Order: sequence, then C-alpha cells, then structure tokens
Amino acid sequence: MKQAGGARDESSSRNRILSVAATCFAQRGIRAVSMVCICDAAETSPDEIRRHFETKDDIVLALLDRLQGLGLGSLTELTPEAVAAFVCDRMRCWRATGAANAAFMLEAVAEGARRARVAGANAQAVMHERQALVALLQARLRQTNRSLPEAEIRGRVFALQCFVEGVVLRASREPDMDLDVVRESVRRFVAELVPSSESAAPAPGAYA
Repeated sequence: MKQAGGARDESSSRNRILSVAATCFAQRGIRAVSMVCICDAAETSPDEIRRHFETKDDIVLALLDRLQGLGLGSLTELTPEAVAAFVCDRMRCWRATGAANAAFMLEAVAEGARRARVAGANAQAVMHERQALVALLQARLRQTNRSLPEAEIRGRVFALQCFVEGVVLRASREPDMDLDVVRESVRRFVAELVPSSESAAPAPGAYA
C-alpha cells in the first residue's frame, strides 16, 4: 500500500509541475521561463523538479506528449459530426485541465524553430496525425464508393489540420467561446471536405 501511495504522490507532483509550467510558458513564453521560475511558481525545490525533469526541454516535451492525445490523430472516423464532437470534447477537456493548454501549444510550435528537440517532437506529432487522417479519409472514400487522387486527399487533410489549428488559436483568445458555434462551424467545414454517404456516387473517373 505504501508503494501505491508513493506512486500516486509522484504522479501528483509531476502533474502539478507540468500544469504550473504550462501556465508559465503560455503567459511569458518558453524562452523567458527558467527552471528557477517554474520552481518558484510551483512552490517547490529544484531537487523536486529534477527528480522528474532534468531540463526545461524535458518539461516542454512532457507537456506536448500529454496534449498529443487531444489531436485529430485520435479520431476513429472522419465524418462532420464525429470531428465536430471531437473538437468540442477536446476543448472541454482543455478548459477542465487548464486554460493555458491551447496557448502553450501555440507557444511550443513557435519555439520549435529555436529548440531542436521541441521542433522534432512537433514535426513527428504533425506527421503521425496527418498519416492517421489520410487513412481515415481513404476509409471514408471506400465507404461512400468514391475515389480521389492522392494529392487531393492530402490537400484536404492539410486543410482540415489548418482549420482545427485556427480553432485552437481562437480558443486561446476566447476561452469562453460558445461550443455550439464551434460545433456547427466545424461540422460545416468538414462537410465540404469529406464525402457524404447520402450524396450520389460520382461518375467513373470523377471525384467530389
């Protein structure tokens, strides 16, 4: 029982440091925040932080890893309703776990140009998400008896990623935005990218 309690304490300490660091990074920028700043904000000692994270980059990468599950790569189907529900659910999760999450993600992307490890993690996450979305769109095309050139599929996936990233940017500026508006906006946008099962099949050689 002591081991289980100790593990919970370690996890709680680590999560608290990550939450405080995310807020510091979002408010002041990653470059401007030192390990000492995080220690002060978390009201803990340098030794306590180093028990979990050797460097500031380790904290940044841990935060990116924690938020990666909120990306579109976690979708299991690509329909307007599914994507809209997914985005709204993730926005609720971000609000519940800290308003700094969206702002931190944007800051981490910007900082990636200056920090090689952060840039590598960002690039890998984007690549994995894009591959997952391409596979989902291909599956959707098969379901609706349609076909699209490979370049068109990748273009639509790119447009979807850009749109959702724009929603994230807006969420960081308007943390209390109406989720009904978000849901309808996402649904309408995805409906333009993803073939509907109700629309008529295209003529041979054509694509939507």
